[in-house]
Amino acid sequence: MLKHLQDLGFRAGLFAAAPLPEPEIARVLAVLDEFYGPGRQVAALVPLADEAPLRAALQAAAPSLAELGQALRQRLDSSHTGVLIRRLGLSHLDPASRSFVLFALAQCIGRPTPTDKLDQRIVWDIKVRADKLREGSVSTFSEHPYEADFHTDTQYFPDPERYLSLYCIQPAACGGGRSTFRDLDCILEQLSRSEAGREAVAYLQDRALPFRIPATFTSTGRADCQEVTCAPIFGERPRLRYRRDTLEAGLKVFPEQDGPELRRALGVFQAEIDAPDLRLETRLEADDFFIVNNHEALHGRSDFQDHHRHLLRIRVAELPCA
Repeated sequence: MLKHLQDLGFRAGLFAAAPLPEPEIARVLAVLDEFYGPGRQVAALVPLADEAPLRAALQAAAPSLAELGQALRQRLDSSHTGVLIRRLGLSHLDPASRSFVLFALAQCIGRPTPTDKLDQRIVWDIKVRADKLREGSVSTFSEHPYEADFHTDTQYFPDPERYLSLYCIQPAACGGGRSTFRDLDCILEQLSRSEAGREAVAYLQDRALPFRIPATFTSTGRADCQEVTCAPIFGERPRLRYRRDTLEAGLKVFPEQDGPELRRALGVFQAEIDAPDLRLETRLEADDFFIVNNHEALHGRSDFQDHHRHLLRIRVAELPCA
């Protein structure tokens, strides 16, 4: 179901997947009707109290999808931290149906998680929110057209999801919005080559630092809410968590954790991940699918001008061990 085509470097790979059979798509939609009700809406795809029956029903209804989900998980837990599939085979479906199939695929990989604590929505639209731009209240990379620096997703939560999937509905016509990627092992290997790099890794290893939770994702959703998660950049689980602006915001809340040693280590680390010749950069075209190991890789995006750019994002946590 998942065929390796070539390595793209930095532990990312290009793969191909056979199109999902139409009867399986019909059965997936029928299963979602059963669990979420006929006439379901994408926004209604929220976590269930017990998702095991839903997952089992989807796997039985769509064995090809279940096989793809298992293959993606195995790749991301072993040989690759980034998997790119050109033309997943959903372009003939309307955007809502694509969302439903991607949600089902996520269920076959692990446990899809809600983006925020208020409406619990799992399938998230990455597109420019003009209203928030006008109000100056944009706090997430998914809602504005500017560059997204290298980061791991939900680094501001105690337990970030292991997998992050992106599906492109419409790329930016201007050519911008290019996806960027860096693998942790490659970063550590580069840092190990200099004394400054080794010192930076040693300083940041297992040292809890404050990452402020963006207002959109706090328990109240209010801009005046200051919620912070303290965790290391280099740890055990996840092995990597980082986003420069949420860390800077957290250090403003806890200035006593800031200092010259931290700034020196962060400067070395940031310079390394910003190295332009040590990253994967690719443009996601319509119907492309990119999934990364969010515990072991950074991703980002270049800026763009076309506000019609539209991607779908689903974060997926690991299933608990039986």
